[in-house]
Amino acid sequence: MRVTTLSTALFALTSTAVSAPTAGSSSPGLEVKLTQIDNTRVKAVVKNTGSEEVSFVHLNFFKDAGPVKKVSVYRGQDEVQFEGIKRRLRSSGITKEAVTSLGAGETLEDEFDIASTSDLASGGPVSIRSHGFVPIVVDGKITGYIPYKSNDLTVNVDGGKAAKVTKALSQLTRRTEVTDCKGDAESSLTTALSNAAKLANQAAEAAESGDESKFEEYFKTTDQQTRTTVAERLRAVAKEAGSTSGGSTTYHCNDPYGYCEPNVLAYTLPSKNEIANCDIYYSELPPLAQKCHAQDQATTTLHEFTHAPGVYQPGTEDLGYGYDAATQLSAQDALNNADSYALYANGKHVPIIPIWCEQLLTDNSYRAQVLNVNDTSYSLFRRGCT
Repeated sequence: MRVTTLSTALFALTSTAVSAPTAGSSSPGLEVKLTQIDNTRVKAVVKNTGSEEVSFVHLNFFKDAGPVKKVSVYRGQDEVQFEGIKRRLRSSGITKEAVTSLGAGETLEDEFDIASTSDLASGGPVSIRSHGFVPIVVDGKITGYIPYKSNDLTVNVDGGKAAKVTKALSQLTRRTEVTDCKGDAESSLTTALSNAAKLANQAAEAAESGDESKFEEYFKTTDQQTRTTVAERLRAVAKEAGSTSGGSTTYHCNDPYGYCEPNVLAYTLPSKNEIANCDIYYSELPPLAQKCHAQDQATTTLHEFTHAPGVYQPGTEDLGYGYDAATQLSAQDALNNADSYALYANGKHVPIIPIWCEQLLTDNSYRAQVLNVNDTSYSLFRRGCT
């Protein structure tokens, strides 16, 4: 992994545990109806099928104006490569411009061109579908999730017309002239990469030979092949995070392309194997979380590395954010969900306390920043470390 000459923006939503809605007839749900408008242009109508109004984050979802993944496109059984961005969002302090509210039975509509984020120049039939979980927001904080699922839409693509559609990323130009990562951003990213590598290695060991019930909690199976796959991806992440001059990805300390909106921690461009951090990655995330499943810099970086196919193929998706949504996924979806890896690495079964102890016992500024404890509290914590 190369830490670039440009600065910030990683991509993120949540490693925070949230409360799932209660199952039942009144439980919120979103029904997505996909229809073809013209060739590769598609219309999505999203309907609230619950009995109450719901408010949810629409970033990384329908209504997001950015080139995000709203649908998956398939030729036969093979998914067409996505050529857009994947954003990671903060889990609290979410501002109103990122939130959509739908009353019972209400709908929102969104139109987009799948050829802007997929190479469909060869034409022919493709199928389109979408499913996952959208975060519910109450008073600016993610408090649960809404499941959504679309119909399967098959379209016969005119390759010539598809080739003329402007690509979302072809117009991207790096907007900053900062020559390198430096100062506080460089220091924070260096620490995050080191911590991400340690967490990923420890989680890989746990995945391969650790507690079966804990693995099943996050990945919904104890199948040995799945455990091996999870371990392999995590080791690949650890290897990538451990290098700042080589590897398969480019990591920007700041936002070179302009996709850092107020609620975005970071984003990834999977087709380019690029990751970028946003300002709030530094200002709102601690180096390491103080509680299970909370967001921090280390697991945000880990989350983003799993998106990059250059680290491990295929790159992961964002099918469920946060503990409750991620642990509702099927085994197949959990294996392909970025936050499942971040949450598993952050979980209590992974021995991350030694990482904290190492820094807490040797770095006064780190201790003050992360724990903000008085001398008595620190003395008690120190006993646990030693």
